[in-house]
Amino acid sequence: MSSYLDLSPPTALLLIDNQSAFCHSGTVSHWGTKRSNPLYEVNIKALITAFRAARSTSKSPLEVIHVFHSSVTPGSPLHPLHPAQGIRPLDFATPASDGSEPVFWKSVNSSFIGTKLEAHLREKGIRQLIIAGLTTDHCVSTTTRMAANLGVVDRFIGEGPVKIHADGTHEKDVKVDKGRIVLVSDATATFGKGGIDSETVHKVSVASLDGEFADVLGTEEVVKALRKVAH
Repeated sequence: MSSYLDLSPPTALLLIDNQSAFCHSGTVSHWGTKRSNPLYEVNIKALITAFRAARSTSKSPLEVIHVFHSSVTPGSPLHPLHPAQGIRPLDFATPASDGSEPVFWKSVNSSFIGTKLEAHLREKGIRQLIIAGLTTDHCVSTTTRMAANLGVVDRFIGEGPVKIHADGTHEKDVKVDKGRIVLVSDATATFGKGGIDSETVHKVSVASLDGEFADVLGTEEVVKALRKVAH
């Protein structure tokens, strides 16, 4: 996939579950063994800073969107009544105080179930979705897959979506103007599990998304593109 990032289409940065319950402290027993990607915090900060700077000075339509998790499982660090208040946004990923960055709350892995995120993206005409956050193999992966399956950045030419008969044939040909979903691979992280180390879980999760569900880019490539449109 091309590493070139064109920011002329309406673009949104989707930040998933940047909450204190996931704060990196070496080994985190609730989520699994040692977390992957030690540069996660640095890269998320860089993305947010660059997006906000570009949005404030550029004519390109840019948006920052936050999705947070509110667990319905008693005892979960992400439950709203948990004494550790793990549900709180991490300091460096707190939504803008002026209310310019939409916030959605979910209770499952997908950012699209039980929220109005899909409707928001369609209403704003978003054609490019850049995804980062926690964790790579759970909420980030599920959200990326659903964004692609729902076609939230795509536009049908003529009548859609595809209708399939009982024998598997299509009712009619449907043409789609494809948008772009980008996963920022070094701006997401996860934990080891099942005897598999965290970096392996992370790499396999990213590789499973690359090409079919999203284009995979790095923080440096995204920030470089943002700096170009910020002037």
